[in-house]
Amino acid sequence: MSIDLDDVLADPARLLTADRVAVRDRIAAAAEADGVGREVFLQAEAIFGGADVAPAEFASWLHFAAVATGHEEYAEGVAKAEPGMPWRTVWAWWRPANRFTAHPSLNGDYYQVRRRLHEGRVLVEVVDWRGPLRLDAETGRRVTVDDEQALSEADLPRAALDAPALYERALTAPEGWEGAVAFAVEGGRTRHLVQGPHGIAVVETDADVLRDWPRGKGIDSTSSEEPPPGPAPATRRPTGPLTAARVDDAFGERHVLRLAGDDLPAALEHPGSRRHLREIGLPTWWICGMAEYETLPAAAMLPSADGDLPEDGLPEGISTADLIALGTCEYGELHLHRHAGTVHIRSGLEGPTEGTLVELAPDLDVFTRALEAIYRYGNACWHPYPVEEDQDAVARVFLDEMEELAPGLFDPEAPSGILWSWLYAGITEVGVDGY
Repeated sequence: MSIDLDDVLADPARLLTADRVAVRDRIAAAAEADGVGREVFLQAEAIFGGADVAPAEFASWLHFAAVATGHEEYAEGVAKAEPGMPWRTVWAWWRPANRFTAHPSLNGDYYQVRRRLHEGRVLVEVVDWRGPLRLDAETGRRVTVDDEQALSEADLPRAALDAPALYERALTAPEGWEGAVAFAVEGGRTRHLVQGPHGIAVVETDADVLRDWPRGKGIDSTSSEEPPPGPAPATRRPTGPLTAARVDDAFGERHVLRLAGDDLPAALEHPGSRRHLREIGLPTWWICGMAEYETLPAAAMLPSADGDLPEDGLPEGISTADLIALGTCEYGELHLHRHAGTVHIRSGLEGPTEGTLVELAPDLDVFTRALEAIYRYGNACWHPYPVEEDQDAVARVFLDEMEELAPGLFDPEAPSGILWSWLYAGITEVGVDGY
C-alpha cells in the first residue's frame, strides 16, 4: 500500500481509514520524523495495544491518546471524523508511554481516589504520601481548596447507579476500563471515571451510539498487555530550569522548604545555594522504598563544630568548618559546603565508603533534580507499559538521564554512585510493594 504518511497522519479522517500495518511500517521507516499525528498514533497503540479493532473503536483510542498528550485540536478532528466512537475522552490525567513525569503516578496501594463535593461542584481527589491533588470532574483542571473542612463526599446520583456499566460492552482497553464507575448521566450520555496505575480519565458514552454496539463478557485487556508491533513513542521528560512550581509538583507543596532571606543560614556564603533555598526549595521529606531523607529546619542548618566529623574521613581541602548541616537519611548525615555549594554525605554504609565524606551532588540544583527524577521514574519502573519493556529497561533510561545531568555522579564504582544506588534502589531493584 502506497501512502503519503505525513498527509495521512495529519488528517484523522484519513488515518481512520488507512491500513494500520502500513502506517506502522512507514512510521518505522521514517524513524527521525516527528509530528502530532505520529505521536498520537504511537501512543494509542502503546496504551491500548495492536489489536485489530473496528475503526470506530480505534477512533476512541486515538481520541484518548490525543487528549492525554495535550493535542486537543487533533482530538477534535478525531471526534468529527468518527461520531460513532463507542466512548470518547472528556479529559485524561494520564502518563503516556515513555513520558517520565512526577504526576500522574498511581503506584501500588500508596494512593486513594475519591469523589468530593466542593462549593457545588464535584472534584476527583487523589491522595498519596505527597498530599492531596484535586481535579475538577467536569474539566480535569487542577483545583486549589483553601478550606479542606468544606469538602464532603460526593454521592452517586440514582441515574448513575442505574446506568449500564462500561464493561458490559465488547470493548478492548486496559484493565482500568473494567472498573470504570459511572458518576453522571445527562441527556442519554453517561460519564465514567476510569483509573489505573498510569492515571485517571473521564470518558463518556452515548446511549444512541451504543444501542447497536455488541455486548461482551467484560473488557478485553489482553491487547494492552503486549507491545504493539510498531515502534515505541519518543522518550520525553521535563526540560528547562528547575522551578518552584516543578518542585512543589514533584514533592508536594506541603513537603517543600523555602527560606526567606532573613532565615537563610548566616554561615552559608555560596550564592547559588542561597538562591536555591530562597527561590526553588528543597523537599523537607522524601521517601523511596527503604530510603528516607529529611531536610533539617532552618534553625538546625548550622556549621559543623570541631569534632563533629572525624578529620580522617574528610577529603583533602575540606575542613569541618566548611560544612553546614543539611539533612539526614538512613545512610548518613548530609552537609552543604558553605563556600562551594557542594552536597556531601558522611557515609554510614559498610564497605569502601564507610565513615568517609562523599560528594553526593555538585550543587543543590543537581541534588534536587536527582531526587525529583527518582519520583518521576517510579511509575514507569513499577508499572511499565509493554513498549517500555521492564523495570531494568526503564532503570537504564533513568541512569542515562542522570549521567547527562551530572557525568560520573551515578557511576556504580564511584563513592557517589554507591550512595545514590541505595537511594534509588526502591524503584530499580524492588517492586512497588517493596519486594
